[in-house]
Amino acid sequence: MKIFRYILIIIMSIGIGFFTFRFYDNFSESSEINIFLEDAYLISTLHNESAREYAKLINFDELNRDEFESTFIEIIRNAQEANNILINSESEYGGSEKELLEIATTSWLKGLETFQVSILNLVDEEYTQILEESIAESITSLSVGDKAYSNFLSEIKIKSDNDSLFLPDFPDIEYTGIESNAYQFAEVIVDRAIENKSGLFLRRDISVTGVEFVPESIAITEEGHRVLLDQPVSLQLVIANEGNIEEIEVLILILVTDEFGETIYEKRTKLNTIGSFESKSYYLDPIEIEKGIVHEWFILVEEIENEEDFEDNIYSIKAFIPPEE
Repeated sequence: MKIFRYILIIIMSIGIGFFTFRFYDNFSESSEINIFLEDAYLISTLHNESAREYAKLINFDELNRDEFESTFIEIIRNAQEANNILINSESEYGGSEKELLEIATTSWLKGLETFQVSILNLVDEEYTQILEESIAESITSLSVGDKAYSNFLSEIKIKSDNDSLFLPDFPDIEYTGIESNAYQFAEVIVDRAIENKSGLFLRRDISVTGVEFVPESIAITEEGHRVLLDQPVSLQLVIANEGNIEEIEVLILILVTDEFGETIYEKRTKLNTIGSFESKSYYLDPIEIEKGIVHEWFILVEEIENEEDFEDNIYSIKAFIPPEE
């Protein structure tokens, strides 16, 4: 009887150990999958937002260059973040769902980066077959990502009956909505971009659109000279960005000279940023000028690369304080 009892205890111990091991193994696997699913949901959320913005962009409807570039930068940033989430995931899960999501994220990122460069080259340069082929290549990559993500969703649905998994509500994502004819789709996009080229074409132009003395001048002579009050005088400049992209570090030179050619004031300054179609005011330091002598304020906004019109970067105005009688 004792031997039988020992044998029974050993068998029960082995059974309990086996079931404990299986329970722990299943629990560990479920934990890894759940961590992966959390990461996958963050990835899908980022790309769902980006796909919506991308769909708006490729209509090229009433877009200017600045809006297009800033929106696409955000789309690329989301795609890069999504890719990094998967690369740096703490989950060791290695199922087919993860492989499909990896294909989707890398293909989407490649397609978006290629598209961004190609479409801007298209509007800035002359049309070439190479550019259209590059756009078609980007469409193909995006379509591969769409298909991989669709298969990922199908694989996830198979696991929906597993009570140990916490399945998020994954959105449907499509950047292109096509499985073939990438070149035909690229032709449509090329035509749209060319039709709206005037809004997307890179245009850079900074200008001085106005000046005003502070305090205001009290009269203007026949020669166009401003008559000033007998007190320190400042000048308000209005600088405008008439281009379609934001400009940074716009350099401004201000000189004040008297009628003998002597410089009595000189300053170099800059506007850190000025958005497309935005105007900004800049106030000079108040200065004292000698009475009875005509002074000239000379303003120069330094030319930026590829600027369309440099003539409106220069402005000058003359003024004086009447002499004492």
